[in-house]
Amino acid sequence: MSTRQEKDPIGLLLSRTYFVHKKRVTHLLQDFGITPEQYGMLEQLYQNEGITQKKLSELHGKDQTSVGKTLERLEHKDLIIRSTDPVDRRAILLRLSEEGKELYLQVVPLMNDMDQSLRELITPEGAEQLAVLLNKIYEGISS
Repeated sequence: MSTRQEKDPIGLLLSRTYFVHKKRVTHLLQDFGITPEQYGMLEQLYQNEGITQKKLSELHGKDQTSVGKTLERLEHKDLIIRSTDPVDRRAILLRLSEEGKELYLQVVPLMNDMDQSLRELITPEGAEQLAVLLNKIYEGISS
């Protein structure tokens, strides 16, 4: 059976592609002891030091409870530090520990290579168009 099923439902195409990508990324991250989801959180914390758990949840499109569980795992691995916001004591601020920064900086080249290999499968214009379309789909179904 051919994998080129242009007439398949878009949801199936998205799902199938996501699972293959996640499997590859999981394999890449295995030696570092983190999951793709944990890497995504480390990346956001590297780029947004001091972000709140609520904002991180919004960026990932996940509920705070799910994000909290992932953060617990990262905290147990000494990769992140959680602290109470001095301005709003109900809010939790997040940042990478030194170990978390080191791990992120070790992993990011592998992830960049993975992204580059995906981009090489299509033209630069196609990659830009794909990003626009995926964001449009995300925004359309997430509201």
